[in-house]
Amino acid sequence: MKLDFYPDTGFFTLAIHRADPRVKTIVEEEGLDFSSTRSTPATACLCTKDPYAASVYAEHATPRALVQLSGILPAIEASWAKTSKRKCRVPNGLDLWPFQKAGVDYVLQRNHALIGDEPGLGKTPMAIVVANEMRAKRVLVVCPASIRLQWAKQIRAWSTMEGRYIVYPILKSSDGVHPRAEWTVVSYDLLRNPGVAAQLAKLGADLVVLDEAHYLKTTAAGRTRAVFGATGLTGAAGCVLALTGTPLPGRPREAYTLARALDFSSIDFLSEEQFQERYNPIRVIERRDPESGRVIGRASEEKTGRLPELQARLRSHFMVRRLKRDVLDQLPEIRYEIVHTDEDAGIKRALEAERLLDIDPENLRGASAEELGHISTVRKMMGLAKVPHVAKYVDMLLEGGEEKLVVFGWHIEVLNFLEQVLQRHGLVRVDGSTSAYRRQTAVDRFVGDPAVKVFLGNLQSVGVGVDGLQKVCSRGIFAECSWTPADNAQGVGRLERIGQNNAIFIEFIVAPGSFDERVLGTAIRKLRNIHSALDHRP
Repeated sequence: MKLDFYPDTGFFTLAIHRADPRVKTIVEEEGLDFSSTRSTPATACLCTKDPYAASVYAEHATPRALVQLSGILPAIEASWAKTSKRKCRVPNGLDLWPFQKAGVDYVLQRNHALIGDEPGLGKTPMAIVVANEMRAKRVLVVCPASIRLQWAKQIRAWSTMEGRYIVYPILKSSDGVHPRAEWTVVSYDLLRNPGVAAQLAKLGADLVVLDEAHYLKTTAAGRTRAVFGATGLTGAAGCVLALTGTPLPGRPREAYTLARALDFSSIDFLSEEQFQERYNPIRVIERRDPESGRVIGRASEEKTGRLPELQARLRSHFMVRRLKRDVLDQLPEIRYEIVHTDEDAGIKRALEAERLLDIDPENLRGASAEELGHISTVRKMMGLAKVPHVAKYVDMLLEGGEEKLVVFGWHIEVLNFLEQVLQRHGLVRVDGSTSAYRRQTAVDRFVGDPAVKVFLGNLQSVGVGVDGLQKVCSRGIFAECSWTPADNAQGVGRLERIGQNNAIFIEFIVAPGSFDERVLGTAIRKLRNIHSALDHRP
């Protein structure tokens, strides 16, 4: 394989053995074109004018191709960096890991940036140290409501601001905006209050930190407009720093909002429709009656393409992202398993209800509100049917010597049932109604009290801002999984993070032939696409 560049045409060419099975993939999925004039019977010649697509094959590049890619490759390598010689401004007794210092280096070389490290790699301290290095006078942090107080605590631990600075978390709209606060922490939901948003925008900030920035994946959402809109917070900000361990929650098209806001040039100023068509197109397929020709049904087919090119664009312009396995050699292995339930009467009824819906859970685009309501009802029915099987499995593990378990659910009714049947083991629970103070109290009890053996949590609520479970637990049970891969990954990230010393076991309880079993297969496929767009190195 050899990558070359021809100045007279502006094309990069990739010469590869014609029998190499990668030829088909490179043409169909990576967007390089087959050149019939330059190809020979033995060698296929693939070409592109896009340097980001060509950069994927830099290790095979000729000197002149490397010169042409010299503006891209160093930034891409920096986005993977594990070490740095930077002496960061941190309080006495604290220090960042070498890979965290490298992340700070990357951010400080850009106006706006995204720290996309996997969950559990300490993005919060990195963001605060960025503020320290900038000597920022006013910082605004936007985050989920449940972790505002955690942010305030971390700021007081890591900030090197001199004098008596003010850290002001806005807990309700009536709190107002403190005009002299050096650090303001506000939730995405409160930003939808026009009064709060207007006051914050008027104050301005040297640095705006957007934690869990995948909350901004939809351009039309109110919170996205409040942050990035014409009168949003970030318009006058000196620097915008986004943080998320899941930059693509479910599909490549979800990268558009952050790419446009942080560095529109990274995607060549494409419209949202153009971006989706290039990297994540959806085709609507009509089924017609063979006799009348009348449309009798529609289905959508989603495809992905050019993902290595997309990754090169993100990494070279604004995204630093490292994987746990790359930077934490001491992190234990993780193993996933599917545990099938028996087919008792409850499971059979739930399976029959799923069959009656006659839908494809992998393809729900275009489903009506009524259809989605039926799906939600049947999913809850299956979750409730699985509770006795989950309880039996948890009983077996704890009676067999497992000391602590984290159990994830989705529906409140399922969590209520699980709490009822598992309470005898000693249990704490966190869901969307749990205040920030009670969340931390639940974590502290689970970590510090040997009698509390089960941490029960709603997957979306626990997947963000919960830290410490890894100190005492390495086994997670998914009583219900999410149909969005990022939600499941965030849940797993509560155990797979700094401080974990034991091998991690993650188990999904599913009924054979159920929607959940099929959705897990879809999730694995989506994770492969996300890996290609964010993390794959040829």
